[in-house]
Amino acid sequence: MKVIENEHFSNETIAFDGFHFIGCTFTNCVIIITTLNFDFNRCSFYDSALHVNPKLPVFEISHRLSQSAYDSDTTCFRDDYKYPRTTVELPAATLH
Repeated sequence: MKVIENEHFSNETIAFDGFHFIGCTFTNCVIIITTLNFDFNRCSFYDSALHVNPKLPVFEISHRLSQSAYDSDTTCFRDDYKYPRTTVELPAATLH
């Protein structure tokens, strides 16, 4: 797996397959995941979209993405190494 460190990608389409991203930032990118042959650590995602092969196991993909937390104030995914996880209050459900 090829390692890419401390790069900032902006307005790009990036295939994660075959790469290990470390400390990278993705701004307004389209990220394509077609296999489980990828990894990332300490990365930040800003206004980016994920396109995931629907045949991949959803729990495996969500586990890999769980190192990031979504910040609704900035509409960004932030990794918890830089930004400690905070609790977001959810609205109460109502039954009709």
